[in-house]
Amino acid sequence: MDVFGGEVPRTLAELVTLPGVARKTANIVMSNSFGIHEGIAVDTHVTRLAYRLGLTDAKDAVKIERDLMPLYPREHWGEINNMLVYFGREVCPARTPKCPSCELEDICPKCGVAGK
Repeated sequence: MDVFGGEVPRTLAELVTLPGVARKTANIVMSNSFGIHEGIAVDTHVTRLAYRLGLTDAKDAVKIERDLMPLYPREHWGEINNMLVYFGREVCPARTPKCPSCELEDICPKCGVAGK
């Protein structure tokens, strides 16, 4: 209340000053609340899929985000997290990826290892 007058901050830099808010949450709030796309929210699903699909070698969320951003048009950055989370839950979960029924099996560098 004292800092932002009861308003939700509209910048990444301001949002991450709030207790419990890091880049992932800030990116999701900015995208869903304001339609502002400053980055891609990276959670465990995004991390796992970006690595499995060969889109990054990084383990750090900020580095993964930086690797993913040039791969997608900025106007879609807000949707990337939702799509990858859904895909990670339904098709490519951590322990039992469904490689044989995955639409990406033929281009996925990890399917041969994970699914066979």
